[in-house]
Amino acid sequence: MENVRPAWIWPEAEPLPSAWLRGHVSQKKDRQSGVLFWQDISQLSCPVMEEQEPDPQGRLCLTFLWRGDDQSHPWLIGGPSADHLPLWQIERSNIWFRTIWVPRDLALAYRFAQIPPSQTKTQDAFRAAVRRSLRPDPLNPDTLSGAWQGHQEAFSTIDLQRERGAHPAMQPLVNDLGHSHHFAFHSRLLNVPRDIYIQAPPPSLTRPDPQRLLVLLDGERCEQVLQLPEVLAAAQISGQIPATSVVYVGAGHGANRAQELGGNPAFARALSCELLPRVEQVLSRRFAPVQTQIAGASLGGLAALHTALLFPERFQQVIALSGSFWWPGFAELMAAIDLRLLRTRFSVGCYERSGLFGRPDLVAASEQVAKHLQKRGAEAAVSIRSGGHDPALWRQSLLQDLMSLS
Repeated sequence: MENVRPAWIWPEAEPLPSAWLRGHVSQKKDRQSGVLFWQDISQLSCPVMEEQEPDPQGRLCLTFLWRGDDQSHPWLIGGPSADHLPLWQIERSNIWFRTIWVPRDLALAYRFAQIPPSQTKTQDAFRAAVRRSLRPDPLNPDTLSGAWQGHQEAFSTIDLQRERGAHPAMQPLVNDLGHSHHFAFHSRLLNVPRDIYIQAPPPSLTRPDPQRLLVLLDGERCEQVLQLPEVLAAAQISGQIPATSVVYVGAGHGANRAQELGGNPAFARALSCELLPRVEQVLSRRFAPVQTQIAGASLGGLAALHTALLFPERFQQVIALSGSFWWPGFAELMAAIDLRLLRTRFSVGCYERSGLFGRPDLVAASEQVAKHLQKRGAEAAVSIRSGGHDPALWRQSLLQDLMSLS
């Protein structure tokens, strides 16, 4: 895991991979302090995007930057790679960098952590060091942040379509969110309380009567970190998706979340037999299975598909974002189920292949599950998108998958 270069130094004798950085650093006389360099950086948008020709794949070049002394050892966490990436220090300077070739339509959330070489020997030590120092990029003002699992999450984000002036995948955020309902839901099957938030369609719609019901797992993160109430309201107003009532289902914490979302029949039954009747009571209407969608990310994606497989009479449309389909025992569930009415959309980031510490290959797992569903008669599509295992791509992919199911 450690950097192969001694002392994490990029030597003066070797050209920098970023033409922009190479030209900028070579013009500065004060290499020791980097004062002029950082003054100029304050006027730029980071990470720095540049075109470098020729590139046969048509990619762009991104340079991530960190200001720190010789003991900083910053790592790019969740960046454009299957692994977390260390930054290099330019010799005799306080400039740390990492230059990476990326797709032109990249949507990514990332953070930084300062991890000394002594903490990169084992998985436990590395993860502990990440937890202690994890933070968003101080040079990037674009963030997604909010409450999750009892603490605040904050990610720096990149949207290259927006940066390049291309048409964005999402509409601008709106304030016309529609009537909402909050209530505490206690499941007798799970014997735990859950916070439920229901977002009705925006009142400005010409046909405000809801045509779809969307159940989102990990509701707190979807509502606050991914900022989905604004995104989904804008999509309905613009006509990208039909009028939809959205149910945000709160998640358990820590091990409880893994127990509930990890292919748990009791959780699936609680959603289908306890929560959905309560939601329909609150909204004063019934939803047919073909109108009812369930979606989630990571373990939530696994739980979304698991629930629809167990209760096809309630859910016939599934969206799994970076679904944890490697979970033990999941494959056996699909063996004897009639899937001809099921419609599924699986989205996964191109950087979610096997990597650090034997991380599962979510691209291969999503493709394998989709093929199995197709053989059983289901409609199953996999989209490999430019991004990673993070809320920036999930937010964008959810909207695209909802549009494809409309």
